[in-house]
Amino acid sequence: MTLYRCLIKGENFPGVLLGEPESIGFYTTRFVEAVNAEEAELLALELLRNDKTLTVAPEARTKNARIHFEQIEEVPTDTERKPNAGFTFYIMGS
Repeated sequence: MTLYRCLIKGENFPGVLLGEPESIGFYTTRFVEAVNAEEAELLALELLRNDKTLTVAPEARTKNARIHFEQIEEVPTDTERKPNAGFTFYIMGS
């Protein structure tokens, strides 16, 4: 398996995640072991789907929330994988 670093951008997520009335976006990095970049993308996406930080009630979800993988790159297997959690949030349009 190869280690990949995935730089991810989220857009138009519900502001309720941060107690804000406006939509929010975020940046995050996830490290995953995969056989190729395509599998790395799927594994990183699954990590985000299971992250409780991004969980809201169904009625609070936005229809136009999007995830973009800005970069998926192979890194040395001894690369420190920290924090491999967390988000840098921002208010959309700011």
